[in-house]
Amino acid sequence: MDSSFAEHEVLSDSAGGRFTSLSGRERTSMAAAVALVVGLALGGGGWLVYRNQTACQDRTLTVTADPAIAAAVTEVATRYNASKCADVNVVTGDSAQTARVLAAGDTKADARPDVWIADSSLWFDGVNDPAVRSATSVASSPVVFAMTPAGARHYGSALTKQGWGGFRDDTYRLRLLDPESSATGMASLLALSSAAGKGTAGLQAFSRMLEDVKPSSDATDAINALGDQGAPPVLPLSEQTIWRQRQQGRQVAAVYPSAAPALDFPYAVLTADRERRRIAAGLLTALRSPDGVARLHDAWLRTPDGAAGSLVSSGLPAAAPRVLPVASPGAARAMRDTWQKMRTSLRALALVDVSDATLARLGSSTRTQMMAGSLNSGFSMLDDDTEFGLWSFPGTGSHPYRRLVELGRLGEIGTGGNRRARLQKQISEVRPQKGRDGGLYDAILDAYHELSRDYRPGMLNEVLVFTGGATGEHDKISLDRLVSELQKDFDPEQQVNITLVAFGKGVKMAPLRRIAGATEGVAYNIQNDKQVLTLFRCATALRVQDDLHCSQ
Repeated sequence: MDSSFAEHEVLSDSAGGRFTSLSGRERTSMAAAVALVVGLALGGGGWLVYRNQTACQDRTLTVTADPAIAAAVTEVATRYNASKCADVNVVTGDSAQTARVLAAGDTKADARPDVWIADSSLWFDGVNDPAVRSATSVASSPVVFAMTPAGARHYGSALTKQGWGGFRDDTYRLRLLDPESSATGMASLLALSSAAGKGTAGLQAFSRMLEDVKPSSDATDAINALGDQGAPPVLPLSEQTIWRQRQQGRQVAAVYPSAAPALDFPYAVLTADRERRRIAAGLLTALRSPDGVARLHDAWLRTPDGAAGSLVSSGLPAAAPRVLPVASPGAARAMRDTWQKMRTSLRALALVDVSDATLARLGSSTRTQMMAGSLNSGFSMLDDDTEFGLWSFPGTGSHPYRRLVELGRLGEIGTGGNRRARLQKQISEVRPQKGRDGGLYDAILDAYHELSRDYRPGMLNEVLVFTGGATGEHDKISLDRLVSELQKDFDPEQQVNITLVAFGKGVKMAPLRRIAGATEGVAYNIQNDKQVLTLFRCATALRVQDDLHCSQ
C-alpha cells in the first residue's frame, strides 16, 4: 500500500472516520487529496465527473440540432465542455418537427432548447420569436441537381447553363423532396418560382413546372428512382446529401447551376438567461474555430460563405454556386400555401350539354366534339386519386339530366375497367339530341346539392359545366331562382364551386357568370381548341388564383 495513503488512513477515527485531530484547513487539504486519488484511480472520466458535479454543474446549455449537422456540433461541444468547464447537451432534432413545436408556443423547458440549429432559416416562418431573426449561419450547403452519372454526362452541361429555368418544358422530369417536411424541397420550390417569373405568366409557368411532380419524403428512395426510363429525372438535393449518398455507394452525380439556394444552418439563441447566452456565444466561437470548421467539413458542409476547404480534395468544387436569396421572411409560408392549393385533389361532377345547340360548328368540329375532346384531354391529365363523375343534359322524359358515370376515383376498378376508361368511353359516345333544349338550370342545382351533401374536406369540390349554348328556358326553375338558391346554400367554409365553360360564339355569357359568381366560381368562353389546352394547362394555377386570366 502507498505509504501516504496509509498515513491518511490511520488518522481516521475507528468509530466513524472523523478527522478530529485535524484543523479545518487540514481537513480541506485531505478532502482534495482523497478526491485526487479517487479521480486518478477511476481514470480521466471519473475526474471529469467530479469536476462537473462541482464547479461546472450550473454551466449547462441545451442545443437542438438538425440531423445534417448534429454529429459535427456534438464533437465540437464535447471539446468545448472539456476545455471551458461547461455542460452543453446536443440533441438531434428534425427541423420541421422543432419548428412545429416552437410555432405552437410551448415554453416548457423540455420542449424549448436554449439554442436551435435548423438546416435552413426557411423554418423560421411561423415561429414567433424575435431571436430567430438575429440567428447567424454556421455552415452552408447549396441545393444542386442530382442525376444519374449517365444523365449528368449527357445533360449536365446544358442543365448547368439553363439552371432552374430548365424545367419550363419536358426536357427533364423534375423530382422534389416534400416541401412540407424538407427545407431542400421548399428551397427548390422557391427557386423554381423565381425562375418562372412574376405575375400571371409566371404563375402559369410555375404550375407547368410542377404538373407531374410527385414529391418524395425520403432522399434515398428519390435517388434510387433516378434510374427510371424516359426523360432524364432531375432531383434537387443539398450538396451534402449527394456526397454522403455517394460515400454509401449510390450512383448519383451532382450538377451545379450557376446560382442556387442554400441551406444556411442558422444558429438561433433562444434562451434569455445571461449565463446560458454566454455559453452559447462560446460554443458559436468554437464552431467557427479552425477545429470547428474541420468538423463541419467532415460532415460535407461548407462554411457560411461557401468555402469548401479540405473538401476540395474529395472532389467538391472550391466555390459554391452564387446564392439565390429565397429565404426572405414570409416566403416559405406563402409558398407552403401555394403548394397546398396546387396539390389539393379534385372532386368534380361534370355536366355535358347535348342540346341541339351543340350541333353548331366550332372550327372543323361540332361543339359536341370539341367538348368531348376537351374532357378526354382532361381525364388523361388527372391523377388516379381524382374523383370524377359525368352527367349529360337535357335528359330524357321527365328527368332534366342523365347519369352516365357515378362519382368516384378515376383509378377505381369496376366493370369495364377503371373509372377513367369508363368516362372516356361514355364521353366518346355522347351525341347531340336534335330538337331538344333545357335542363341547364335544373341539372346545375341538382349537381350542386349532390356535391354539397357529400362534401369532402381537403379536396376541391367542383361542378364543371360544359355547354354549347343550352338555355334554361324550359326548366322548372328560373335563372333568378337558381342564383338565389345557390347563394343561400353556398358555405364559404365548405365551398362547392361552379365552373362553366361555354363553347362557341353567340353563347350568352351573362347568365353563366351570374351562376358562377353565386359560388365564387368562374365562367369561360372557348373559341378554339388551343384555348381548351391552355385552360387545362392553367388548371393548377387557377387553384392558386381563381381570377387568373390564362394566357393563350
